[in-house]
Amino acid sequence: MRALGLYTPPSVRKGLVPYGTKPQPENPEPLDDFLFCAIVKSWMEEDIIEATVRNLFTQGVDRVYLVDHSSTDSTVERAVAAGATVAEIFDNEVFDQRLVQTLENAVVAKESLRSGADHIWWIYVDPDEFPEGPGGMSLREYLLTLDFRFRIVGARFMNHLPDKKPEYVSGFHPIDFQPVCYQLEPWKNWNCEHWKHPLQRFDRNRPFLQSEIGAHNASGGGRKAQAEPPGGIVIHHFQYRAEEVTRARLERLDTKAKGPRGAPKPMGLGLFDDRLARLDAVYGGQWDQIKTDTRRPVGRISPWPHLEQVRRWYSESDLADAARLS
Repeated sequence: MRALGLYTPPSVRKGLVPYGTKPQPENPEPLDDFLFCAIVKSWMEEDIIEATVRNLFTQGVDRVYLVDHSSTDSTVERAVAAGATVAEIFDNEVFDQRLVQTLENAVVAKESLRSGADHIWWIYVDPDEFPEGPGGMSLREYLLTLDFRFRIVGARFMNHLPDKKPEYVSGFHPIDFQPVCYQLEPWKNWNCEHWKHPLQRFDRNRPFLQSEIGAHNASGGGRKAQAEPPGGIVIHHFQYRAEEVTRARLERLDTKAKGPRGAPKPMGLGLFDDRLARLDAVYGGQWDQIKTDTRRPVGRISPWPHLEQVRRWYSESDLADAARLS
């Protein structure tokens, strides 16, 4: 099954999407003893990876693991300098999302088992994704409120757009340069309210949850494991950074996705064609010409209303100096 000509995750085709939200019990029993880890996949992300890693630590993550597709720039070095641990570096001629997801799941399983922890919340993150908890909470603070029955958490997905110069300065939270955004709604044939479900919990005495491609959903664990709490978290998505950097990276990624001799792109990677095609509209402020990744018109566009709640790892003066020098 394909949705509107785009890739539909295996979890949707198999009917493994979450079974809907379940309310918190009247007297929730949260887990107060868990490890919190993040796994980030990367390819040529030197402009943003440092901020990605620092944001995760700011959100209460204990460890950040990197799965890198043999970046030839300084992605790995900058990630490590920010505190990440390199879990896997692989090389493949074609950018294959299924392979990347398999490696991520393997790292999660291996590190979970060797940690000795009974419970580990994992968050799957792309380098251009900046998650945060609801209502000004950090991710860790939010997880500490959840009843133990919840093992998967969905995310509202906010796509941000550049509306001024500089579009981004490395090392800082991109929201300080791109506060304008719209919410990306799930495909119409999904029966859940969230675009992604990046938070998934490992329990040593329960079946392993396997993240599906892009962390849109998870499989395994049975029906109860697929229930999610209402609301969930927020992911701020910054796929458009400095125009020249973004354009060059997307062109390289589009070429790599095609594989040898122009073979058909692996699942879902036709999206890179679409993103390249709309770059002029994005950076020209012609947002009425943009279609989302679900081929719908962009919805309501406005600045993120809770900028004061966003957690930073730098001072306002550092930000002002960086913006002035760029």
